[in-house]
Amino acid sequence: MKKLLSISLLTVLSLSAFEFQPLGFRSIGMGGAGVANASGSAAAYYNPALLGLNRYTTEISLSLGAGVREINLIDHLDKISNDYKLTDTIDVIKEHAPISGSNKSDSYRADLKIQGALKEIYKLSQGNGLTAEPTVAFSAQIKNFAVGVYAVGELEANAVIDRQHLYLIFKDEKNGGYYYYYPKTDTYGATDEETYKKYSLEYALDNNLTYVSVNGIGLAEVPLSFAYTKEITGAEVSFGMNLKYIQGVTYKNILNLDSDSDDLENSLNDNKKLSSNFGVDLGVLIKTDDIRIGLVGKYLNRPKFKYYDGSKVSIQPMVRGGVAVDLTNWLTFAMDIDLTENSTNIPDYKSQYIGGGFDFHPASWFSLRAGAMRNMVQDEEGTILTAGFGFGLKWFQLDVAGEAATKTSTYDGNKIPRYFKINVALLSRWGG
Repeated sequence: MKKLLSISLLTVLSLSAFEFQPLGFRSIGMGGAGVANASGSAAAYYNPALLGLNRYTTEISLSLGAGVREINLIDHLDKISNDYKLTDTIDVIKEHAPISGSNKSDSYRADLKIQGALKEIYKLSQGNGLTAEPTVAFSAQIKNFAVGVYAVGELEANAVIDRQHLYLIFKDEKNGGYYYYYPKTDTYGATDEETYKKYSLEYALDNNLTYVSVNGIGLAEVPLSFAYTKEITGAEVSFGMNLKYIQGVTYKNILNLDSDSDDLENSLNDNKKLSSNFGVDLGVLIKTDDIRIGLVGKYLNRPKFKYYDGSKVSIQPMVRGGVAVDLTNWLTFAMDIDLTENSTNIPDYKSQYIGGGFDFHPASWFSLRAGAMRNMVQDEEGTILTAGFGFGLKWFQLDVAGEAATKTSTYDGNKIPRYFKINVALLSRWGG
C-alpha cells in the first residue's frame, strides 16, 4: 500500500493520457458531480459558467489529492520479481541444461518457481493496469472571475504479454543450437531456431515482445476564467470560458517484466519531456428556481504535447453534463454524466462516468456529503462509493473527501479497492 501511494504522489512531477478527474472538495464527495454544482474557486475547473452564480464574493482554496486505480498488476509483478525471481530462475535452468539431446536433469529442480512465475505471467495476460492520479489545485474566485493553478495527471503502467511466447525454450550460447525445458518432469530436449523465435519466453523478454509499459502525461494549467449571466425568459443563463496556459510533462518508458513496484517508482525520473500549449474550455449553465442544468466542454482545441522521442499526444475534448437540485435550504442533490468516452494509456481501457450524491449543509460551518459513481464502459471497478465533510469558520474551513471502489485487487496479501482517491482542501470565503 505504501508503494502504491508513493508512486501516486511522485507522479505530481511526472504525470499521463486523460479522463475527467474529480478535483477539489465538494464534488469528490458527491460522486464526482460538479458541472452544475461546483461553485466559487472550483467552478473554473468543472464549468466556468458557474462563476456567474456565486454565493460568495470571494473564495480561495488549496486542494491536494491522490488517486490510484489498480487492476491485476502490482501483486503479480512483485511475485514474479521477488517470490519467483524470474530472471534468476531462468539462469539456473540454463546453467543445468544438458549439452545436447533429450535428458532428465537431477541436479536442480527449478520447476516450482518457474511454474509459479508462468502462472503469474498468464494472469497478467488476462488484462492489467495501474493508474496513479495526483491532483493539486490553488484557485481564487472574485465575483465572476477566477484565476488559479490546476495540476492534474495520470501515470499508467501495464504489463504487455505476448501470449504466444510463453514456452521455456532457450538458445545455447556456449554450444549453439536450441533446447526446451519442461518443468513438470524436469526434462530438457533439443529444438530449433524457428521454434525458439516463435514460442520462446526468453525471446519475447529479450526482444521487448513481453514487457512493462509506463506512460505518463501531466498538465499544469493556469487559467483565466470568467462568466457572463443574462436572464432569458425567466431563467438565469450563464456562459463561461477558460483560456489557459498549459505546461505539459510527458513520460514514456519500458521496464523488464520482472521489475517490482520499487523499480516502477524509481524509473519515474527517466525519459521526461516538457512542452507547453494553451487550452480552451466553454461552459453554459441554466438556473430556474432551485434547479441548475450545466454543460461543459474541456480541451476543445485539442492541445498537443511532445514525448522525448519526438512523438506527440493530443488531449481529446471532454464533454460532460450535470444537474443540481436544491431540495431544501440545507439539502442538495447533484448528478453528472460524461457525454464523451475518454481514453487512458491502459490498453482498451476507457472511462465514461455517471455519478451523483447529496450535500447536507445545515449550517455555514458544516457540510456532509455522500454519493456514488460508476464507469459505464468498463466494469473492473464496480460501483465507486464517495463521501466527504467540511467544517470550520466561513473564512477558514477544512474539507476532506474520498472515493473507494467496491471491487478489490490484492496487494502484498491484502485486499485493496481497485480504485480509491483521497482529497484534502483548505478554503476561505468572504462576502455574500
